[in-house]
Amino acid sequence: MADGKAIAEIPLREVKLGQLPKWLATSSFTPNGVKNAVVRNFWRYHTKYINVRKANIAPIGQFIALTIGLTYIWRFKKEKHHRIRKYH
Repeated sequence: MADGKAIAEIPLREVKLGQLPKWLATSSFTPNGVKNAVVRNFWRYHTKYINVRKANIAPIGQFIALTIGLTYIWRFKKEKHHRIRKYH
């Protein structure tokens, strides 16, 4: 227990490596438990980045990073032939 909290109440980012198996054992991996975790994290993300009171540049930066990443993945086959090589 960290700071008097039960192991199940500790967020994943605060769990030490030795506590990880105990923490995972307290998690529910049933279909309903997984669904609840996805919904909970969706609303956490939505509240933090989408439905904000003071808007900032984070959603725009995330969109640009996602676009760049997807474009690179889609064009990888063509781009790998244009790499700079020492010997041709």
